[in-house]
Amino acid sequence: MKNIPCLWHPSPSRAQNVYVLFQTALVLEEADDWQLNVFGSSLYRVYVDGEEIAEGPARFSPEHPEYDVHVVHMPAGRRILSVIVHDYGVHTRILMGGIHPFLQYRATGKKGPIRLAWRCKELDAFEPIDRRINGQLGWMESCDSRLLPDLRQAFDGEGWSEALEIEHPLGDAAYRSSTVWDCLRLPVVAAEIARGTYADRFGYANDDPPVRFISRDLQPHLPDDGVWVRFDLGKIGLYRPCIAIDVPRGTIVEAGYAESLTDGRVFPVIPLSASTSCHVDRWIAAGGPQRLLTFAPRGFRFIEVHVAAAPPDVTSLQAEGMQRTRYGESAGTFQCSDSRLNDVWRLGVETLRACSEDALIDTPTRERGQWIGDAAVIGMEVLGVTFGDLELVRRGLQQASYRRRHDGLAAGLCPGQEAYLTTYALYWIDGCFRYARLTGDASLLEECYETAERTIDYFFAHMTPRGTLPSADTWDFIDWGHAVAPGDINVSLNLTLLNTLGQMAVWEQARGLHDKGEKRREQREQMGRIVAEHYQSAEGLLVKSVPAEALYSPETREPGYHATVLGLLYGLFDEEEKPRAVAYIKAHMLSCFPNNPDAPRLAHPSANHERLITPSFSHFSLQALWEAGEADFVLEQYRACWGWMLDQGVTTLLEVFDTRWSHCHAWSASPTWQLSRYALGLIPEEGEDPCRYRLRFQPGTLAYASGSVPLLAERGMLHIEWKRTAPGQWEYELRADRPIRVSLEGARAISLMVLDGEEIAPGARFEVQNSLMLKFTGA
Repeated sequence: MKNIPCLWHPSPSRAQNVYVLFQTALVLEEADDWQLNVFGSSLYRVYVDGEEIAEGPARFSPEHPEYDVHVVHMPAGRRILSVIVHDYGVHTRILMGGIHPFLQYRATGKKGPIRLAWRCKELDAFEPIDRRINGQLGWMESCDSRLLPDLRQAFDGEGWSEALEIEHPLGDAAYRSSTVWDCLRLPVVAAEIARGTYADRFGYANDDPPVRFISRDLQPHLPDDGVWVRFDLGKIGLYRPCIAIDVPRGTIVEAGYAESLTDGRVFPVIPLSASTSCHVDRWIAAGGPQRLLTFAPRGFRFIEVHVAAAPPDVTSLQAEGMQRTRYGESAGTFQCSDSRLNDVWRLGVETLRACSEDALIDTPTRERGQWIGDAAVIGMEVLGVTFGDLELVRRGLQQASYRRRHDGLAAGLCPGQEAYLTTYALYWIDGCFRYARLTGDASLLEECYETAERTIDYFFAHMTPRGTLPSADTWDFIDWGHAVAPGDINVSLNLTLLNTLGQMAVWEQARGLHDKGEKRREQREQMGRIVAEHYQSAEGLLVKSVPAEALYSPETREPGYHATVLGLLYGLFDEEEKPRAVAYIKAHMLSCFPNNPDAPRLAHPSANHERLITPSFSHFSLQALWEAGEADFVLEQYRACWGWMLDQGVTTLLEVFDTRWSHCHAWSASPTWQLSRYALGLIPEEGEDPCRYRLRFQPGTLAYASGSVPLLAERGMLHIEWKRTAPGQWEYELRADRPIRVSLEGARAISLMVLDGEEIAPGARFEVQNSLMLKFTGA
């Protein structure tokens, strides 16, 4: 694509929030199959004879852009090719601003490249209202549908000009074809839940659209100004809202969106945007039956439509959402004897589906940002047991490497409105290593090694005798509610660094970099000495923080929840200390909301308190407790805490244990991957072999469980089913579509072992070609 012209409008009326239509017409003497290569710096939609066939671009790093490839059958006759480009002109969480807008388009038929002459026109159908959805996303849309061109017709009306060829804004960037296929567009019908008439009570139309929307009296004592209808799509998702309506020409129609209802209404503002927000779109109807559709998708569950017309004039009004998602049905399954746990597992699947598009994103509503902590930590594990395709994770890890900071630190959020976080940079290294271990694809370790090395160097450049203390321009984030005093050493960060150094040593040894691997081991030993000397509490647990320089007495330091969790997970406690760590973690969790309804609430991001737990950090804490043999406690946490979410009526997972945050956040889905791994009992083993698992049977209070888990290194599935046959007796069955290697763990006795149809003596390690049946006994 480097040699394909970059096109733009020769004289757009504004530098932000402008829509430009590109169009070309040609006559084909015979039918042909075309390959279309399309790319641009801004949101675009591609049409053939008025039918939308594609959208783009997928988010990209400017140094490594990815063009879209589409194969289209072109019948003989006159064909009209159109592309509408919406140039935001601002930075968002998805696409980087500061790049001159452009469009590239190449068509190739069976006889080679096809010459296309493009004309363009700025679309005056879109009114440039100066209101963004919020500071992380694009613009409110205000569309006069009477002025939209008929894309089945060529060059209709005035205002057309030859497309201007501009100098390539990305220079010598390393182009490649897209590494992510098109998102699905799934229709979701909206159920009408209420309707009535309204009276306006606030200002002019553009004074403040969301305030005007909210201020309308929906049970008016004043004369009616219009009709309102409220719809529920059943679940939060990233939708292009589609309103089917029949009203007089010139009627104003507005749609407001929300994840949840506030006092029974849609309030079209987005909580915790850290900016003003405007979750409203507007159209002017062309008259008669028509479908009103936004150009960009919106994140919501509820949509409320306000129509400025008398009730008799609104002869039809229905709504649906066209969901933008990467995934359809989950390949992985899970079912057990506890219906509440089954519902929790499914919540994780629905949330991940809602948070998947061209990347694994934090939420479809507030940001759509590709955060490493969401995508390459929890997201990778959930994706691995459900949809079984880790390409979005791989792409996100690559982009975090491409967008590393000048000092080498891997990006924690990118591309667009990039952020750099201490732990996320380390999670990025762990994520690269984990991806290679799960899939058997080590190419990422080769490609991203320089960024990994420089990221480690960053932390040692800020090393003190008591641990690393990163610069103030890097967000030192462990968890919401967790904060250390300025100038203190964050113990949890240093424990994460300790763990990552072990991963790096193996990474470098695998690449044949033995000297560097040895250096990592020495650094890890250095960190181990710091942990032993400075981070112990009086009870032998791990403290939250220590001063970087000031004198202090270890006996005065209280244990820290996050640090003790990580110490347990990373194997830093000996057999005598481990029970104390487990007891402390369990007691802390039980003292927090929602286990304790009177405990402090995480009402907003600055509501720091020692007695808080979050769904996201439970990825670590509950995994540590599973590994410590605390199955019953963990299952009860799923019932109590995620069950609390179910009791709020949500159909996707809350961001935290409080309803004032996002209602759709995939980093809360740790129960989904942990149930599929730990409750089914088959867990990927650390090491270079992606087909090696450890079988650790922990039934807890469950009577049975079954499920399917994707094989990530090869196509295929693992099918597991177990049940309690009598008190203290269980039967466990495993079927594998591909051979796997299994190591047995745990203290339960095996009374019978049948491997691939033959009874054998129980062993610690074996290969399963097709099937395994075990009978366990024990308390």
